[in-house]
Amino acid sequence: MIDPTGIFDLPNTSLIFWEVITFLILLGLLYWFVYPPIRNTIQQRQQSIEQAIDEAEKTRKEARELLEDYRQQIREAREEARQIREEAREEGEAQRDRAKREAREESDRIIKRAREEIQREQESALRELREEVASMVVQASEQVIGREVDHDDHERLISEALDELEAEVAGTGAGSSESG
Repeated sequence: MIDPTGIFDLPNTSLIFWEVITFLILLGLLYWFVYPPIRNTIQQRQQSIEQAIDEAEKTRKEARELLEDYRQQIREAREEARQIREEAREEGEAQRDRAKREAREESDRIIKRAREEIQREQESALRELREEVASMVVQASEQVIGREVDHDDHERLISEALDELEAEVAGTGAGSSESG
């Protein structure tokens, strides 16, 4: 019984058997000695890649957080700058108002002092005028009467002269205001 294909040729069957056994031993050796280092290398590489991906994601997340922090800081800085500008503007307005108020108060004080000075000068001039008029009235009276005037006569004459003078001044002031 000879098989024309040679597959079931029993005398040569021992060679196929040893080839199969050798192949199985080779597979076993590969499985126990070659495959574990390859598998470990592949697992280590896979772990390093996963770790790199995790680190990249972590770095990306940190970068996003930093970017958001920077944006927040920029917003806060802009807000602070706006507040500083607003405060400076308000302070400037307050200083301007304060300067105006102080200038107004100073001008009011100057005007008041000037009015007081004018009033004092008027009173002084009026006093001097009264003294001069009184002196002139006394001299004129002494010359007209031909004797010295006593104190009571002196007071009466001064009063009359001042009343006449005030009447003339009032008449002249009224006449000038009517014509003006």
